[in-house]
Amino acid sequence: MIKRKVLIPLDGSDFSRQIMRVVLDFFDPRDVALVLLRVAPPPSMPLEVSSPRDMLVGNYPLTGSYETYSSAVERGYVEVEHEMQSAREGLIAEMRPEADRLHEMGYMVKLEAHFGDPAQRIVQYANEEAVSLVAMATHGRSGLSRLVMGSVAERVLRGASVPVLLLRPENAAVVKTAGEKLASALGKGTNLSIAVVTDGSAFSQRAVSLAGELQAAFGGKLGVLVTTSGREGASQAQRMMKETLNLVANLDPKPEVLPLVGYPDEVLLQHLQKHPVDLLVVGAFSDRGAGSAQAVGPTAHRLVQEAASTVLLVKGNRHIFRRVLLCAGVEDEAVVSVGAQFAQVTGASLDLLHVMPPSAAPYLSPESTTTIDVEIALSQGTRLSTMLHEWERKIEAYGFNRSSIILQPGSVPEVILQRVRDGDYDLVVVGSESSPGHFPGSIANTIVRYAEQSVLLVRIRSS
Repeated sequence: MIKRKVLIPLDGSDFSRQIMRVVLDFFDPRDVALVLLRVAPPPSMPLEVSSPRDMLVGNYPLTGSYETYSSAVERGYVEVEHEMQSAREGLIAEMRPEADRLHEMGYMVKLEAHFGDPAQRIVQYANEEAVSLVAMATHGRSGLSRLVMGSVAERVLRGASVPVLLLRPENAAVVKTAGEKLASALGKGTNLSIAVVTDGSAFSQRAVSLAGELQAAFGGKLGVLVTTSGREGASQAQRMMKETLNLVANLDPKPEVLPLVGYPDEVLLQHLQKHPVDLLVVGAFSDRGAGSAQAVGPTAHRLVQEAASTVLLVKGNRHIFRRVLLCAGVEDEAVVSVGAQFAQVTGASLDLLHVMPPSAAPYLSPESTTTIDVEIALSQGTRLSTMLHEWERKIEAYGFNRSSIILQPGSVPEVILQRVRDGDYDLVVVGSESSPGHFPGSIANTIVRYAEQSVLLVRIRSS
C-alpha cells in the first residue's frame, strides 16, 4: 500500500513543533509517511557581498529596482556555497531527534532542509513532491478578517494545491516576537531591559549617552557592554572604562557596566545570547572609517543583523527625536505599537507610512498621483481598511490620530528612503521578519544601510 505523504514545515521553534501532536492523533503510522521540512535563509554573506557598489539612483545610494538588488545578493550566494552545505547539515541535525522519536513510534520519516523564502519553498515542495497534506502551526488570530494576514501560513494556504491543516494553539499568545516583548515592556517601565554597546569610539559613546536618556525616559534597567580587543593595553582600557562610566554616572538606577575582551561582534553576540534584552542600542564602532553619514561599519552592521532583540542603530549627529517616521507593513502591529510609544515618550511627532504596490490606483486621490486618500481607503471595507482602523486605534492610544497615517504607492525601500531624505526625520522605525542569514537581502537591511538617520529595527519573528 502506498502511504500518503504528510509535509510538516518546522522553523526550529517549540511553537512550530506543536503541530506534531495533532499529526500523531490524526494519522496512523501505517497510513502516512512524514516529511519534516526546515526552510532557512541562506548563510550570512560578507558585508562587501551584501552591499554591491553599483546600486545607485543618480547620486542616491539605492538600486534602481528591487530586482537589481536581489540579483546582486543572489550572485553573492555562489561565493558561500560550501557554507550552505554545512548549514543544511546543521538543520538536518536539529530535526534528527524529532525524527528518531517518530521512528520509534513506527512512522516513516524523511528530513528535508531548503534555503529561501519559507512560504515559497513549502508550496513548491508540496506541489512537486506528491504531498497529500501540509500540516503546520500558525500564529493567526481569530476572525476571518485577521486570519494570518500575509503570514507564511496564509501564503501556503493560498499557494498549495493540496489540503492544508493549520493549528492555532490555545497558548499561541504566549509565544511572542522580540517586537511584541518590547512593546509590552515599554508600557511597564520597570520590566524594560536595555543594553548599549561601545568600543570607546566617538559614535559608539554617543549611543551610550542616548541609551542613558532612553532609560531615564522609559525606566527599566540599562547594561553597558564595553568591548576591547586586549591589544590596546591596560591603561587604554582603563581610560575607556572611566570615560564610559562618566557618561552614565548620573543615572538612577545605576547601570551595570561590563567589560568584554575579544573580537567585538563575537563577544557581544555571545553575551547577548546568554543575557537577552528587550532593546539593544548600537552606534558605529571604530571600524566605521571616514564614510558618509549613513556609514556604520561591519561590526555595528553585524550586530544589527545577528542580534535577536530589537535594535536601535544610532546614526549621524541627531540624537534628539523630534520627528519619527514609522514604516508599517501588513502584519506590523508590534512595529506600530513600539514606534508610537517611542514618539510619545520622546515628545516627537509621528508619521505612519504604509507603502502599497503601484496597482493601488483605485485609492489615489484625484489631486495626486503619489498619495493615496486615507479616508477613501478606510471606507472600502477591505482588508486594507481593517488594518488601517487597527493602526488608527493603536496610535490613538499614544496621543496620535488619523492625520498621522500616510499611504503611498511604489517600491517599498525607495519610497521609504525618499521620504526619509525629504521629510527631515530623526528616527526611522521599520520591522524585520528576516533571520540573520536572509537579512542582507531584505528591505530592512536597505533602510539600515542607506538611511542617514537613526533606525529602530523591530524584530517581528518569534525565532
